[in-house]
Amino acid sequence: MLAEGGYSFVYLVQELPTLENLHARTREFALKKVLAVTSEGLAMAQREIDVMRRLHHPCLLPLLGASITPQVDEEHGSKYLVLMLFPLYTAGSLFDELWRQAAAGTRLPLRDVLSIFLQVALGVQAMHGLQPPLAHRDVKPHNVLLEVGSTEGEDAAEALAAQPVQNDDKAVPGGGRFRAVLMDFGSARQARINVRSRAEALAAQEDAEAHCSAPYRAPELWDVASACRLDERVDIWSLGCLLYFVMHGVSPFERVLGEAGGSLALAVINGRLGWPPGDPYPEDARDLVRFCLAPDPAQRPFADAVVARAQDVLARC
Repeated sequence: MLAEGGYSFVYLVQELPTLENLHARTREFALKKVLAVTSEGLAMAQREIDVMRRLHHPCLLPLLGASITPQVDEEHGSKYLVLMLFPLYTAGSLFDELWRQAAAGTRLPLRDVLSIFLQVALGVQAMHGLQPPLAHRDVKPHNVLLEVGSTEGEDAAEALAAQPVQNDDKAVPGGGRFRAVLMDFGSARQARINVRSRAEALAAQEDAEAHCSAPYRAPELWDVASACRLDERVDIWSLGCLLYFVMHGVSPFERVLGEAGGSLALAVINGRLGWPPGDPYPEDARDLVRFCLAPDPAQRPFADAVVARAQDVLARC
């Protein structure tokens, strides 16, 4: 088993040779198994499958196949078995890699940091470019998978974006060591939501509390206004938090939790951004974090601008 949580389990599985092709190469995959024991759980699983079938980009985890099968057992009564098949990413998650780096007393080199960030930003850009746009709503290091790839320079991002997903394509945008893909689309939502009443604001806020991890949640989702428009730039805030985490091993607003009376919600809403002493990364990288973390969503950039800025910083490092 690769991972588990709640009613979901992720297994390492192999494709075995068949009688028709006895000499086929054995391939490994990740199989996600979900036991949907409620109608809400079934709807969430179906929505995740539907979202993934819309996604076709090298920086987004591809869905290779899916099935939903009704079952009955004594413990849960009627339930549904949901299976989703994905490529296997051998280096695990970005969070796993950062944990390994911290345990070894090392950090990712700047090019790896920026290359991984660029790839995640490209995946977000692809989701935001759909019609209608989708917001991921839970961009964080735990939801980024890595594998070691070959380096093909800064122009690889454009080449990847112009081609369909191919599991054997190891080109790495930005020339880093890792190929990165964004995963876990169970929180994905229609990006642009018009909030017209207090009831709608509370519903949007409760949905964010349930599906958007707090350290990466945009300020407009912490206290949703009664008359506002939420849009895809909630993901841009999360991208800034992710980049900060990759650089420093903690999300920017979790730092206040160690202070007396520190409040994550207040820190996020006030945009209190600080840097650890002895930061080894250059000002260009810190400026990229600040670029994403504009507290006012109207002043926050869209994904196209973030991708362009990341490519520019990479070209100078």
